Amino acid sequence: MTTITAYKTPQEFLDDTEIILEQKELENNLILALCNGFEDKARVYDSCVFINSIADNQIQASSIKTMSKAFVSGTTQNPQHIKALADYYLDNGIALTGVVGESFYSTEFSNFYGKKQIGKRTMIVHKLTCVNNLPLTTGYLEVANEMDIDLVAEWGKLFEEDIKTFPRNNSEEIMRSTKRMISAGKIFKWVDNGKTVSMAAMIRKTKRFGIVSLVYTPDKLRGNGYATSCVQKLSEHLLQSGFKSCGLFTDKANPTSNSIYKKIGYVPITEFSDIDYA
Repeated sequence: MTTITAYKTPQEFLDDTEIILEQKELENNLILALCNGFEDKARVYDSCVFINSIADNQIQASSIKTMSKAFVSGTTQNPQHIKALADYYLDNGIALTGVVGESFYSTEFSNFYGKKQIGKRTMIVHKLTCVNNLPLTTGYLEVANEMDIDLVAEWGKLFEEDIKTFPRNNSEEIMRSTKRMISAGKIFKWVDNGKTVSMAAMIRKTKRFGIVSLVYTPDKLRGNGYATSCVQKLSEHLLQSGFKSCGLFTDKANPTSNSIYKKIGYVPITEFSDIDYA
């Protein structure tokens, strides 16, 4: 029999689940980072969901909701354990705009949740433990600062348009996120001849992984190797900072970016599906 255990706080959820999630730390980096990212993990967040699907006295699958989409994960290939997660959202009238997770889990969840799908993006999750020694393009890597806020926010909006983020963050949300990440020293820029020509960021972290994203170069500057060098040096910086590995998500439908990251040293580990509901 499969049952659901619901937790009131991120910390309660982590107390029961973190060790299991860390067995596949890269695959579960979203759930781990989101739960650990709460300023007060012992506080009750009424709009959030933290649940586990339990069978045979063991956690079989997990889901959290910290925004409008659900995030799902599991250690089982039994669809009934995923059904229990979807049923919890349905039984409690919790509306979702979509689901994100390894493709098996997010697809099964969507089938049981039953809401009309209006979009699906397949992403490849990559792991890097050693940076290949590629020749760099002209320029150098530098941490973005307060003087870069407007440019980074503008590029952040264009980045979301490029990857077709759903639901899209509005300008105010992007600006808040930009200021917070720059203040934390998480955004990096590639500078050539005194001009910022590309950017990348460590958008989240787990105990062993730094996750790279927000890789963007304006259209007119593409083809010069700026993004490749930017990600290469940022990945190198993260490894030198103490992370055992780096992680990175790419769109499966974009062979150009997948080829670039492979050259740097990123290796495909699994596939995620980001599914949108009507």
